[in-house]
Amino acid sequence: MSSYFHTLLKRLYAWSGYLALIYEQIFNFKSQGAIMRLVLFVALLCCGVLAARAYEDSNLEDDDFAEFEQFDAEDDLPGGDQGFQDFNDVEKEAPAQKPKLTSNEEFEAEVETEDELVVEDEDNEFEHFQDPEEFEGFQDNVPRNTEQPKITISKVPITVRPRWDAYWLEGALCCLLAGYALSYAVGRAKNTAIATNFLKLHKPLLDDNFTLVGETGSDVVCVGEDRGWRREAEHCFTMWCSGRVCCEGMLLTLKLIKRQDLVHVILGSFRKSPDTLQARIELGKDDSDPFVLCIAQKKIATRLAKEMQDLSVFCPERRPGDKHGLPSSLSVMSECGEATAAILDARVTAALAQYHDYIQYIHISDKYAGVKQMEETAATKPPDTERVLIVSLALGPDGGGAEIRPLLLLIFHLLEKVKRTRLSKEALAKCEKRRQKVAEAWLRGAHAARQEQAAQRREEKRKQEKEKILAEDDPEKQRRWELKEQKRQQKRKTPKMKQLKVKAL
Repeated sequence: MSSYFHTLLKRLYAWSGYLALIYEQIFNFKSQGAIMRLVLFVALLCCGVLAARAYEDSNLEDDDFAEFEQFDAEDDLPGGDQGFQDFNDVEKEAPAQKPKLTSNEEFEAEVETEDELVVEDEDNEFEHFQDPEEFEGFQDNVPRNTEQPKITISKVPITVRPRWDAYWLEGALCCLLAGYALSYAVGRAKNTAIATNFLKLHKPLLDDNFTLVGETGSDVVCVGEDRGWRREAEHCFTMWCSGRVCCEGMLLTLKLIKRQDLVHVILGSFRKSPDTLQARIELGKDDSDPFVLCIAQKKIATRLAKEMQDLSVFCPERRPGDKHGLPSSLSVMSECGEATAAILDARVTAALAQYHDYIQYIHISDKYAGVKQMEETAATKPPDTERVLIVSLALGPDGGGAEIRPLLLLIFHLLEKVKRTRLSKEALAKCEKRRQKVAEAWLRGAHAARQEQAAQRREEKRKQEKEKILAEDDPEKQRRWELKEQKRQQKRKTPKMKQLKVKAL
């Protein structure tokens, strides 16, 4: 039974490693690979418990070794009427049965037994206790039996028959792989159908607003021979649009649910997330005045305020959408109130009130630098900024239908609105002053970071010099280095004083 469980554990370890390796090599998702290992471990552990129970039940039902029950029947004593036996009768009973040995092993055992007996007869320290002259009336009441006990070995029939229940683990893993492959094929086809349906419905609108829409190549999802989406992953598609006034280009990113991943589908049933469409429009240098504005859902606004560099610096305050005539589920983060009033006109306010469930956030910025840099890593140069208009939309369950067209029209209207918006001199001066203060603060921080790095380099150089001096066997050289170090420390502790030159009258 121990060998069976040993084999079972080896199979569990091997198959779990194979599944995890296949998963990472096919999808190249490291984060999902860890989840895959966890799910496989739990599934294999449950299968192991069920296998152990099935094995115990099969041993109880198997009657091939019922002949061994006769040894238990022979070893049982009769009823309690016979009483106790004498000590001499107990000594004369046959010893316990020994396992069957081969002819060579029996011969070696007999030789070892004879050698031990000879050694005991020749070098017995307690031989004088058996001398009859030393002990009067001593008798050996218990005669030794030198005969070997007779061992009775029953012949057990060997049954050779296939046991398919021993391969239940391989069968379960094969079924799991087949289900995962089927889920991959179905999910990939579903995501491709959503991307193709988007092109059928909304590509004419994009062609009316841009000269060049879509990309060509080997791995492109398109309708017919036209340009279409570039497949970045099985759930992510991108499309570049260019050739329009007021912008340098627009990048559409279609991020769908990972329907091709069975593990992600199972986890998504507990925490649902919609398909999203992100439109990133790159504005020109002179296409808009300097201001930062963001309109987002409340939960998303909280996350963006913590993660985005420009929002955390220029828009620290979040206001509810009720103050600007928007639904209560939206929040507004603005640097300049004049820019907010100019962007949120009657048309934009009506569109946001009607389609606020599909709008995740609208981000307009001239100092967009992406995600905030970590505080641990000290930057020595300012981050690269650009003027952008980013709109993120949540698609419906069918991947986006008729509700996407008015939202695309809203994006084009915002693009024209940002181009025409001009701030007053006072608001423009305040924005420029605020950006100058941020630049000076960054320069001070960068200067302090460079000084700290230089101090660390000097300290490392001083430590290496000290180790080199101590490694040498020259006490005079070490003494001079210590005096030099003491003078340097005293000079650092001495306060600096300025000398003023006074002209004589």
